[in-house]
Amino acid sequence: MKITIYSAKGSAGKTPIATNIALDREYAIGTNEKFHVFDSFIPDNRLLAVDLTESFPEVPDGIDIVFDLAGAISEHSNSITSAVAQSDLVIVPIFNEVKSLNSGIGTIHEISKFTQSILVVATKLQKQSGERFTGDWRKSRDFQNVAEAVTSSIDFEVPVLPLKFSKAFDAIFEKEQSIRQIMDSEPLAAYTYREVASQFDEIYKLIDGGKYAK
Repeated sequence: MKITIYSAKGSAGKTPIATNIALDREYAIGTNEKFHVFDSFIPDNRLLAVDLTESFPEVPDGIDIVFDLAGAISEHSNSITSAVAQSDLVIVPIFNEVKSLNSGIGTIHEISKFTQSILVVATKLQKQSGERFTGDWRKSRDFQNVAEAVTSSIDFEVPVLPLKFSKAFDAIFEKEQSIRQIMDSEPLAAYTYREVASQFDEIYKLIDGGKYAK
């Protein structure tokens, strides 16, 4: 499986999502960020780093990789287009903020020139003042605003899944472990991070459903 995590807007959660997937599933990581965080905990034989203008090599079938991409798509951003073009699935993280919504929709339109195998993850979900939903983050105002922006702007089916705001994402890099790995080793984390871990399980269920495998 080849997965790209990409949005032209920064701070949407690309790197935590990519890192959690890679650590959970022992995937390789491809990155086009000059100052990335992976050297200390991703083995050299599972790390592929290129410049923004440099193309990723075609990854052979049978090698699982997640591409964590920064930058905007242009005629010079060969790293982005080469990763997207060979990916079975592109995950676009979007959070409920005007610039992220606009950039996320623009990103989907750009990606759709290469593939329509796209999943949106609504990130940084938090309960807003006055909200009364319990348990189902799809009913949150943040999620519904992201989902509505996607469905009203895109003319093909793009699933949207929720991912709440959590300190678990900082812990991934502090512990150099996935959320599930942290939960397995720390009883308190097993309780604190259970909700966000379940949301990742939902992402994995969609990935494993067979629709995106070439």
